[in-house]
Parts: sequence; structure tokens; C-alpha cells
Amino acid sequence: MKEIKYAALFGGSGKNRESKEYKETLLIGSLLAEKGYIVKNGGYGGMMEAVSKGITDAGGKAIGITCKQVGSAKGNNFLTETVVTETLYQRLEQLIDETELFIIQKGGIGTLSEVFLTLDIIRKESMVNRPKIFLIGDFWNVIVNSLKQNIIPKYEHDLFTVLSGYEELKEIINKTQELS
Repeated sequence: MKEIKYAALFGGSGKNRESKEYKETLLIGSLLAEKGYIVKNGGYGGMMEAVSKGITDAGGKAIGITCKQVGSAKGNNFLTETVVTETLYQRLEQLIDETELFIIQKGGIGTLSEVFLTLDIIRKESMVNRPKIFLIGDFWNVIVNSLKQNIIPKYEHDLFTVLSGYEELKEIINKTQELS
């Protein structure tokens, strides 16, 4: 029986389909489909739409987890499945549960809240079972360096990795799959 692998993408809901991040996220969706991941995301526009389009165009499955508390329960047009939650807490629980790979694109307060809750939950996992978290984009270095210097203890610095972009993510995912 084939093991189900879940990845989650967190990122902003901006409307700029010409942005570097949107275009990269399309490629990320395609890569994740190729590697056999089912991708969960917040279900709306922006990076969530991009990863959904990328994965479904490549024949994969995109699950959008929308939230009545946010507004619309309807997700973007590229989802293969939509799960509607009542609250943000339920939404985040669905996004985090059973996910082994987290990819974080550029976003705002919502993206940051998703990242911090995920970090808090997974830091309690054993090193063997701990999901991987990749923050995509050099702009994350400013935030991460400040957190490492002022808030996050040294023994938790390995909880996440900042990658410059799609090509670096692709290289890491390919290496990881070769080893397993």
C-alpha cells in the first residue's frame, strides 16, 4: 500500500500572478506532485492558488482548507478538494496534522502565525519524526537572524532552513528522496 505524504504551503494571498514568488510557487506545486505529495494549503488566492495550480496541472492533489471565520468557505479554482473549518485554530490544525514537509513563501501576519504555531508544535517531535520546514526567499534571513539572536534558543536553530528559491528546494527534495 502506498504511503500518503502530505506537504503544506503557507504564503500570502496577494493577487500578483506576475510576482517571482507566484511563479516559483507554481513550480513548487509541480515538483511536489512529481514527488508524490498531496499538498494542503489555505485554499484561497496568491501563493495558495499558485501551489494548487502547479500541483493539479501536474496531475497531483491539492487540498484547500478554508475557514468561515476568515470569510468565504469557497476555495480557489485549482483545488481538488476543499475542507471547510469554522475557526482559524481548526484550519491550522488541519494544515499541520500529518504534514511532513512545510514550505513557507512570502506572506503577512497570517503566514507568520502559521509558521510560529507550526514551529511550536513540531519542536516537541523527536528528531527522527520531525517535519521539515523550508522558508523560501532570502528576505527571510533578516527575520530568522533576529529570531535566532533574540528569541529562539540555539538548540532549536535547526527547526527550519531558509532557502534562496525554488532551485535550492528542488535540489534538497531530490537528495532527500534519493536517500529514502
